[in-house]
Amino acid sequence: MDRYKKLVSDTFIFSLGSFSSKILSVLILKLVTSYMAEDSYSVGEKIRTLINLIGPVASLSLADSVLRFGLDKTLSRKKVYTTAVSFSLMSMAAGMIVLAIVAAISGFRQYTGLMMAFMFTSEFRWIQQQHLKAKDYIKLYTVDSLLSSVSLVLFTLLFIVVFKLDIAGYILSIVMSDLLSILFLTYFGNIRKDFRLSEYDHELRVKMCRYSAPLIPTAVLWWVVSSSDLFFVSKFQGEDINGLYACAYKIPALISFVSVIFFRAWQMSAITQYGTDEYRQYYSKVMSAYSAMMFVGSAGIMMLIQWLTKLLTGESFWESYKMAPFLIIASLMQSFCNFLSGIYNATGRNDKSFYTSGIAAITNILLNLVLIPIVGVQGAAFATMTAYVVCFFIRLKDTRALVGYKVEWEKLVINSGIILFMAVIILIDAPFMKVWLFIGFLAACAVNAPSLIQTAKKLLHRDGGTADA
Repeated sequence: MDRYKKLVSDTFIFSLGSFSSKILSVLILKLVTSYMAEDSYSVGEKIRTLINLIGPVASLSLADSVLRFGLDKTLSRKKVYTTAVSFSLMSMAAGMIVLAIVAAISGFRQYTGLMMAFMFTSEFRWIQQQHLKAKDYIKLYTVDSLLSSVSLVLFTLLFIVVFKLDIAGYILSIVMSDLLSILFLTYFGNIRKDFRLSEYDHELRVKMCRYSAPLIPTAVLWWVVSSSDLFFVSKFQGEDINGLYACAYKIPALISFVSVIFFRAWQMSAITQYGTDEYRQYYSKVMSAYSAMMFVGSAGIMMLIQWLTKLLTGESFWESYKMAPFLIIASLMQSFCNFLSGIYNATGRNDKSFYTSGIAAITNILLNLVLIPIVGVQGAAFATMTAYVVCFFIRLKDTRALVGYKVEWEKLVINSGIILFMAVIILIDAPFMKVWLFIGFLAACAVNAPSLIQTAKKLLHRDGGTADA
């Protein structure tokens, strides 16, 4: 299959389950924000972000190695999977001790058991999902995404709405959903047959750990950029405001949703296409189409921000839309950073991911400390946006040096100006705001239409030959 069509085919399959699951996640957010107070939701989100920090460290980020080495045709996937699972289980056992200490220090001692279960099910499920992608079980991966979201809605209804377990119910619903997913994948993905202790390979484990080692501090640094501001806002502004801010993050998550769908396919494509004929042109054209799609999508979310907030959240969280504009730009820049990390992975330069994430993390922390006490919650949003912008431009420079693809600078500047203009319109609550936002959306469509149309024509090319790179 032509490389472009293969990429789109994989993206489409991922999107089937992800789109349905995203619709269900809208229902989950509506349920949670309708039945939990702002301060309770704030605590639940902080626990979730702590697991997102500690989990990849405890599992040594070996899930990423499962995909990278699983796609290597010279290696046995059973050997890769067994080695990763065996060693990550041992490392997570040690991670449980660290998690218990962190829970006590953070004031979440009563949720320690649930947090341990959360971390284990989350990381183990991620390893299984990466193994399925390496086996090219994309359709099963998609079905699992949908079923997992359905179960999460049902468990949320049970534990928060019916049993009114509040914060504990928020965590428990995620744990039970992940656990059911693990059981489903183990049985239907034949994963139970892929684990054999006799397949454990010490030398392979060393190679996998060397590959994933730079990803561990990278994951920590990305957490600093994307989640640490919840703790800063909580400290300086209080749990109620932090609950609104955490809710405001869910609007930009719509951008991340599209980005993650594409990245799942792009991550495999970037690896398999690296070093082939004309791969530089391939990277250039994919980036052009991807950036066009993301800018138009971001402009659309800006235009509909008030309507989306009413749709997605409970009434007491309505004001959160005012905190979202800079976070939308941050999510847009994050999606570009993730795209470029695919090139780092393909070229084996994960060390670049580490140092660029480090610069972003330092930028975020310094700006949070300076801006939040002065301008409040908008300072946190601006800090996050700035950190991702800095990271994006550094990665753009780095990856161009590594691969040599082309960047459409003029279009990048114009698009960025349009999105920033729309963000300011929302922040100052300008007269005729909806009119200005609609004009901004039309401008983004006009700028990016040529790239999107060209991509559509390439994908519809059906003469049986290989499309031009």
